[in-house]
Amino acid sequence: MFTEKDINQFKQQLQKAILMCREQCLYNSTKWVTEILDGIPENHLNNDQEWTIESNVSLLTTADLIPELTTMEYDKYQRAQVLFEQCQFDNVAAILKGYTTPRLRFLRLYATYLAGEKHKEERTQEIHGSIIDPPPKNEALDSIYEELRPIKNNLDAFNLYLYGIVLSKREMESEAINILLQSVKIYEYNWSAWMQLGTLISTTRQFFSLKDYLDKELPKSIVKNLFLTRLALEIHLPSTLFWEIMQPLQIHFKESIYIKSQLAIAYYNALEYDKAEELFDQIRQENPYRLEDMDIYSNLLYLQGSKEKLSMLAHDCIQIDQYQPETCCIVANYHSATGEISESIKYFKRALKLNRSYHLAWTLLGHDYIELKNTAAAIDCYNRAIAINRRDYRAWYGLGQAQEMLDKPEHALYYYQKTAELRPDDERMWKALGGCYTILQQDDKALECYERAALLDM
Repeated sequence: MFTEKDINQFKQQLQKAILMCREQCLYNSTKWVTEILDGIPENHLNNDQEWTIESNVSLLTTADLIPELTTMEYDKYQRAQVLFEQCQFDNVAAILKGYTTPRLRFLRLYATYLAGEKHKEERTQEIHGSIIDPPPKNEALDSIYEELRPIKNNLDAFNLYLYGIVLSKREMESEAINILLQSVKIYEYNWSAWMQLGTLISTTRQFFSLKDYLDKELPKSIVKNLFLTRLALEIHLPSTLFWEIMQPLQIHFKESIYIKSQLAIAYYNALEYDKAEELFDQIRQENPYRLEDMDIYSNLLYLQGSKEKLSMLAHDCIQIDQYQPETCCIVANYHSATGEISESIKYFKRALKLNRSYHLAWTLLGHDYIELKNTAAAIDCYNRAIAINRRDYRAWYGLGQAQEMLDKPEHALYYYQKTAELRPDDERMWKALGGCYTILQQDDKALECYERAALLDM
């Protein structure tokens, strides 16, 4: 449980983190911090005193983590920041070429990395293609790795974060985890570092090992607990664990839109659809322009058969921003719900053109191809979803369905086993697994699966 003092200190650190993350051009982290700060209870805000930067200069100083720059460095950095905001990443890297001050090095290499990601996407011409073909590579990874590796013991929190990304992309996962842990220990308010760390954790054993380490190293950290609750949801750990970590957060941040959204997703994952829908409706009422997690809400409405609400959600999201991948996914779900599969596929493809790493869209596109009995295209989509997020149990389940359609129950068995590993408390996974064992005439194993499904259904 957190004390009043803990919450007040957390509020002050969030205010400071807004400037810190914005200064580093880490806009996703900045956005997350502002949303968390906006959920701080009013009794922790000092409304009697007018807030100005001048009156809070001691609170907001970032000199402890950001060393001073020379006049020339400062001018270069300001120019580079403006270009970065305009997504001119190659230009940023060129302007900061040769500068090795930590702040300038990070922005230069981060821009280099993002430019590489952009060029990688541009080299990918088709939405579909053989999954065996080697996917395009970010050609900037090697040069960033070679620059940071020799000085990895002397990097600041932000360069460690970038080095962790590069190690992850190079599939050096153990080292990436260690580096990212160093980054969040030095500076815990870079939410992007936590999210990158989360992509490397996929098993219950890894989760508890990480939790034990973080509880020891960051015992009073609220950010750590926010991360652990999100990770518990993403890797489908038992709901009791999620609620154990979430309970004190829910008490102190009960009005937070972010917390409410996490609770809604938790209910959705637990198949408590009515509770999830009630919370999503509340979020929509409080912040009708928030697109985050609305794709999950649209999945919920699809499963609930709420075509009218799904239509309204799709219409509202188009009015907010029709070019967001989430909006395209929501519109696709609506067309899928009304049986317009060709329209649904068109919008899922549009979402993927906007964000090819959108694993949910790949999975749902695979479901549409299953509906059309196009197993080859479905398998391609599911494999792409898993390549992005190996914890996507729906994609593993879809692969199992596709193999059953191809009369290959022995292959389907493997994929259903993966879904049961990822969702051990979901009776549907055990029923599917039992069905495969029945087809393969392994009746004892089939009976074990059906019995486990029955226990979960009680």
